[in-house]
Amino acid sequence: MQNNTLSRPGFSLSGTALKRIACLSMLIDHIGAALLENGLFRQNAVWQGGVRLDFVMRMAGRLAFPIYCFLLVEGFVHTHDFRKYALRMLGFALLSEFPFDWAFFSGVWWGHQNVYFTLLLGLLAMKALDTFRTGEGTPDARGILCAAACTGAAALLRCDYDVMGMALILALYLTRKDRAAQCIAGAVFTLFEPVAPLAFGLVWFYSGERGSCSRAEQWAFYWFYPVHLFLLAVLTNLLLFQK
Repeated sequence: MQNNTLSRPGFSLSGTALKRIACLSMLIDHIGAALLENGLFRQNAVWQGGVRLDFVMRMAGRLAFPIYCFLLVEGFVHTHDFRKYALRMLGFALLSEFPFDWAFFSGVWWGHQNVYFTLLLGLLAMKALDTFRTGEGTPDARGILCAAACTGAAALLRCDYDVMGMALILALYLTRKDRAAQCIAGAVFTLFEPVAPLAFGLVWFYSGERGSCSRAEQWAFYWFYPVHLFLLAVLTNLLLFQK
């Protein structure tokens, strides 16, 4: 089977390049969701007819989550300290919850949890499958049950993408040793959202290398989610579209 770490000849994308693309896609998506849908269109009914700009922006944003899921699998496979990785995810999940609620729901609302919780539960599910294995290296019943419990938790907590997001992460993890199979599985498990399968056209060109990335930029990728949500929340709720 093909090894995910092998570089590709010709055009290729590093992990850093994929993260930059995902950040840009997510920003476009969230501008559409927060500034337009939760701001302008709620305040001005006249804007709600026809083909709206927010629809175009939300479609462009569909590339982000599949790329982040792929990079989560890569991060899990290559991390030297799973505990630190998981705690970092938990910390940013908690930090991001208020900006998430404020940007998209204009207040604290416990009915929906931000995507960092989905990624954290996906990380824990992969750890369970990796820890509890048969002699042949396949996940045993304990690993499968733990992964199912993580998926159930995502549904109960109503995390972003919930069950479908968990299914995508686990599909990418189970096919991680064969890039073609991984891209096919990823495309299939994102068919519930238009445009999202196209993200795996980008994943196909992943070089298997992190690419040039300073320590500051590494942390910026983590901070980007809560910071940009907070700024969008301020613009939507305080400066532009006061309720």
